[in-house]
Amino acid sequence: MKKPVKALGNTTRQANKKLRRERIFNIAKHLVASKGIEDFTINELAREAGVSTPTIHNLFGKKSDIIKELVATLIEQMQGALDHPPSDIVDNAKYFIDKMVAMFEQDIDFYRAAFMSAEQLKLFDPRIPDGLFQQAQQLAAPRKEWYVSGLLLGSIESSIIMKRVHSSNRLGRLDWVSGYIDLEQFRHQVLESILLVYASDASPELHVRLSKEIDGLTTR
Repeated sequence: MKKPVKALGNTTRQANKKLRRERIFNIAKHLVASKGIEDFTINELAREAGVSTPTIHNLFGKKSDIIKELVATLIEQMQGALDHPPSDIVDNAKYFIDKMVAMFEQDIDFYRAAFMSAEQLKLFDPRIPDGLFQQAQQLAAPRKEWYVSGLLLGSIESSIIMKRVHSSNRLGRLDWVSGYIDLEQFRHQVLESILLVYASDASPELHVRLSKEIDGLTTR
């Protein structure tokens, strides 16, 4: 007869554990972003969070597990942020980069930390089957309708277009993570590079439009 009370108690404990885990994870994001992955330690995380080291291990595992979770969260949020993109090829490129910038602005420490960690741990190694590189690259795939409508000619393999669009984003992101450019410069650099990639396989009409867009970015 007392089982419902026990279940309620367990539910409360699980909810509290989740909240505590989220709080500690946010502290970990800040520490990795401010100190770098090498100087980030479980002991410091426990001290900053006001818990014991065994508690950190119980909730997250090892240091590498925390870093991998940072990056997994990053990819999940990136995929979720790009729902229902516009079909127009130029608007699509703007949508892609504007969503990225808006997302980074919400938690700059987190995104810098996650990307920094992923690069240093080589989690974006393209040789890893079904790894983060392949997942992120798929976000840059050109739409089939652009070929069907004749906007893109298909003279260049779509897989190459995808790789170059992904590289445009990655190079700009590395510059931003390293502190060489701010988010506005990141937006400008990546958008210009993506439009140039599309221009390499564009129909004459689209090429004119892309050239005007690129010129507009250059004169800003």
